[in-house]
Amino acid sequence: MLKSFIKEIIGASPALYDPCPSLVSFRNKCHVLVLFEGSADDLPELQEEYLANQHEALASRHIALLRVAGGGVFSSFEALADISADQIRADLNGPSPEEFEAILVSPDGAIKFRSRRPVSVQHVMEVIDRLPRNDPVAHA
Repeated sequence: MLKSFIKEIIGASPALYDPCPSLVSFRNKCHVLVLFEGSADDLPELQEEYLANQHEALASRHIALLRVAGGGVFSSFEALADISADQIRADLNGPSPEEFEAILVSPDGAIKFRSRRPVSVQHVMEVIDRLPRNDPVAHA
């Protein structure tokens, strides 16, 4: 809070201090589940099983899904997203390209959850439900 107050007084742009600049297009709109799909094991396949037929459930809770794989970033509909894989990895302190990690980012750009194991949609929703109620997107 003090940092925000000081930034406001000195006139620093909030964009300069965005916790995850590569996801700015999602800011104040939705949560983002970022999946770093490493190539060293079968965790991406297990994650895919957890997500099977769950796109409607994610959309109903305002959760965007991004997959970082093979040097690209893909939306939940397999379309290439206009986000740099290296930048999102750096912004979120993500794993190496060979490792798997799931990261939930809140609408304000803060990391709310990290897992080195695949996560179910139900678990992601439970994490969101435990967040403070002052987040209108999370509890719409």
